[in-house]
Amino acid sequence: MAFRARIPARLFRVLLCGTTILALWACLTAKAEAADTDRIWSALVLATHSANPREPAPELQKFSGKIKKFFGYNQVELVGSATKTVTAECERWLVPSQNFWLSVKSTQAIKDGYLLDLVVFHDKRRLVSAQAKLAHGSPLMIRGPMHARGQLIIVLQVL
Repeated sequence: MAFRARIPARLFRVLLCGTTILALWACLTAKAEAADTDRIWSALVLATHSANPREPAPELQKFSGKIKKFFGYNQVELVGSATKTVTAECERWLVPSQNFWLSVKSTQAIKDGYLLDLVVFHDKRRLVSAQAKLAHGSPLMIRGPMHARGQLIIVLQVL
């Protein structure tokens, strides 16, 4: 005679209900995390010396002081910008202008940010490849090539 374990009907219903609630909670949590992805904002900025500097664009207000401090320019103009979502492991192309674009490959999520492999292109020419940590509230600024009127600077920020 084969051994047959019997689970009382009431215990079976409680286990089934508990398992169903756990499965629903796991699905809802996964969807909430997927919807709460970060975004990476990139900008191409023209930094210049000016006798009468103009106010920076609203997007550049919080960066203009750092650009002045680190690069020595007193005026910044937004040439273009792009924003894409980012997750722990993904690759995105950010195109802040017609001639400059960035390959941003997120290799790992870290506390409050990401480890990134960055490649900056000007037209079809690769300018620089780098690995960087990019965190909320800590922008990355890359000195680009000189322009007829000043210096091009690429700014990356996790939003």
